[in-house]
Amino acid sequence: MSYTLVKNDLGTAFPSIAEYFPNVEAWSVGFDREWRLLEDMQNRLMGGTSSYPPYNIKQLTEDRYEIEMAVAGFSKSDLRVELHNNQLSIEGSKANSEDGSETGYVYKGIAGRQFRQTFALADHVKVIGSELKDGILKIDLERQLPEEKKPRLIEIN
Repeated sequence: MSYTLVKNDLGTAFPSIAEYFPNVEAWSVGFDREWRLLEDMQNRLMGGTSSYPPYNIKQLTEDRYEIEMAVAGFSKSDLRVELHNNQLSIEGSKANSEDGSETGYVYKGIAGRQFRQTFALADHVKVIGSELKDGILKIDLERQLPEEKKPRLIEIN
């Protein structure tokens, strides 16, 4: 089987998702949202992803996850965490300092630039909470499968 490589604006080759799953409409029903998410993720990858600020995604248990993001120099008021349509967005923006504290640096290695990181959450993954401690923003996530989605035995009559 051969795959078509699609060139993005950066000039790098990347395989098209459609090439991996030809005629997806013929064998799937109701997965429109999931396919759109995959296409969005592919487009983001092809456009290059930002590695600032650095982050980890940890799986704590089968149904619990944690995102750790290094946001040294940012306060709670500089950060915004938002969930909309299964997209978790984390934004950081520092207010310009007017008290002159930006002067006098010989070297400034702690980045304070504006950022936005977005994560696609699966259905039934809920944001439980967030905490900023020691320059690390932690966001707790949990998969909460409704009873009607859990496996059940069907009685045969």
